[in-house]
Amino acid sequence: MRDTVLAALAARNPSAALDAAGQWVEAEPRLADAHWALAQARSAAGDGEGALAALDTAIALAPDRGDLIAARAWLDLGARRLDAAKAGFDAALAQDPNQLGAYIPAAHLALARGDLEEAERLVGYARRVDDGHPHVLLLEGLVADTRGDEARALPLFNAAVQRAPEDALVLSTYALALLRRGHEAFAEQALRKAVGLGATAGLRGLLVGLLARQGRAPEAHAEGRDWAATEPASLPAQWALAQAAAGVGAVDEALAAIAVLRAAQPRHLPFFAFELRLRHAVDPAAAIDWLDAECDRDPTWTELWRSRIDATPDGGLDAVVDRWRAAAPAEPIAMEFAAQLAERAGRHAEADALAAQALALEPALPEAPLLRARHAVQHVPAEALTRIVGLLTAAVNEPQRRGLEAWRAVALDAAGRYEEAIGSWRRAWSEGAPLGVPAPRPAAASEARPGSEGGQGWLVWGPPGSRVERLNGVLAYALPQRLLIDRWRQPWRDDGFNLMRVAPDHPDAGSAERWRDALLRHGFPVGEAIDALPHWDGWTHATLHGTRLLVALRDPRDLLLNWMAWGSSVGLAFPGPGPAAAWLRTVLEQLIEAESAEPDRIVRIDADLFDHDPATLAVRLGESLGLSDAPDLSVVEPLGRGRHGGRADFAPGAWRRYAAGELAPVFAHLEPVAVRLGYPAR
Repeated sequence: MRDTVLAALAARNPSAALDAAGQWVEAEPRLADAHWALAQARSAAGDGEGALAALDTAIALAPDRGDLIAARAWLDLGARRLDAAKAGFDAALAQDPNQLGAYIPAAHLALARGDLEEAERLVGYARRVDDGHPHVLLLEGLVADTRGDEARALPLFNAAVQRAPEDALVLSTYALALLRRGHEAFAEQALRKAVGLGATAGLRGLLVGLLARQGRAPEAHAEGRDWAATEPASLPAQWALAQAAAGVGAVDEALAAIAVLRAAQPRHLPFFAFELRLRHAVDPAAAIDWLDAECDRDPTWTELWRSRIDATPDGGLDAVVDRWRAAAPAEPIAMEFAAQLAERAGRHAEADALAAQALALEPALPEAPLLRARHAVQHVPAEALTRIVGLLTAAVNEPQRRGLEAWRAVALDAAGRYEEAIGSWRRAWSEGAPLGVPAPRPAAASEARPGSEGGQGWLVWGPPGSRVERLNGVLAYALPQRLLIDRWRQPWRDDGFNLMRVAPDHPDAGSAERWRDALLRHGFPVGEAIDALPHWDGWTHATLHGTRLLVALRDPRDLLLNWMAWGSSVGLAFPGPGPAAAWLRTVLEQLIEAESAEPDRIVRIDADLFDHDPATLAVRLGESLGLSDAPDLSVVEPLGRGRHGGRADFAPGAWRRYAAGELAPVFAHLEPVAVRLGYPAR
């Protein structure tokens, strides 16, 4: 009977195994092995609960059998009942210290928990039982790999494969180790063999992804299609097919696979986002119609409305948010959006009331408390500090508290309590994770290795606090076909001059050749480029030596104060007054050096003129860029006003309010470079 059950299981015929095991149990109901065989057959047929029941009967008949206790723990492990599985393996080892089938999974569980010492202890015991067992060798390799001992890990994986060349677990672990080391061709061979032996769905998906990553989209598609045909009810298979089909342009097939996925999990965000991207790539207008239909079908799912808002130009936002609120009148996120729109439109009392209503329903909203703080600062300044303290008391998460601290600092500044304001700003930028990305190190011109060609056209840049985004906004309106602003959204133009750039001596560092090639690949005339950069320094200037720079500047001390208070338009974290002053001084000194050496390559724009003399600034811009007409500066907000209609900047010379206090040493550090740029010393 045992052989008949095992043969049926080996042939992957669970029905035959169930019949044989059932006959065995009926013939010998008091035999533990018969019930164990029934458990194996039920497990193969997908009946996990029935398998557990059969094993419990087997254990009741033979309570001293460690192998049965271990087998039950395996079932718990397969059902992700990890605590029960660990307890079962421990019980099996207590019953039989030589139970290799318990040491191995117990060690795997210890590794999964990150308990490396426990894993090593269990592997040591397993080696005493059978030091040449392939699964023991595999575990030794995993422990070595986890410890970073690659020189020892790979030979152990190799030895395990030699001992068990037809073991799917051994092969799949070996394949993953090869992938981590970049040996993709060998990893593919091992994965294919493991898949053929019935490896897990995750590994088959890994194989599809590996083929796609190697640029073998048709093979990835074929593999995904075969998997989905074999297991049409498998969501991982349909997901792999959807991605692989999209990779070869088979849009209808990809959408059909996504339809299966979304029928099973209609609110699974990755499935929805993939379908939206796919539809938008084919026909943006039709994608909007589809998204509208989705919003009507499931009007209470917030992510649908967020996507609809993201796809809507500013002028159409009110209509979309009105539809959302009509469909889901009690949705606090919709109220928050409506409050922001009312604020932008100047309906400030309405905005404040909507924000308060939204917060009452959902205290964790990100923007509503900040809107209420802004409203108080701008429209009821006498009550601003009291309101902001109340909002801080009610804040439920770190982002809320940090944003509110920044607005408390603005309110304290308005009240003339400057040292207290610095304390609030310090809490905003120093408590918790950094707000933004670290500023790249300003590399000097001497670190560049310029080629014979250095680019053409213009670069646009401004240090933090310069409000260079206003300059970019004017250029986007005046020269929409020439301005490149693709460094602020994915996919970035990958030429080495992005915000997250590497050091100049890195192989992936930017070069003039890469800069030019990226433009040409996009069909952009190099000489026409006006490239808005997130960062500039002497190295950039020397590397792209054929370009000119349009730079937005202000008094360096105002730059520092505005960076601390209002952040950076490109998302640079404020590192503290001292480090920020040192960074600004270094990069501005490099600018002065570059201007002294090649004055015709650098055009300074005084950003303060946006508010104080826009006519002069417009003429300066038009002449510098060779425009027939001066650009219209009214298309952008004044420096001191944010998109929300409230304060977003300090007036020129605001730094002097802080010159006698805690910031005096950092302003003194910036004074020499400020004077060299033409600003007064005091």
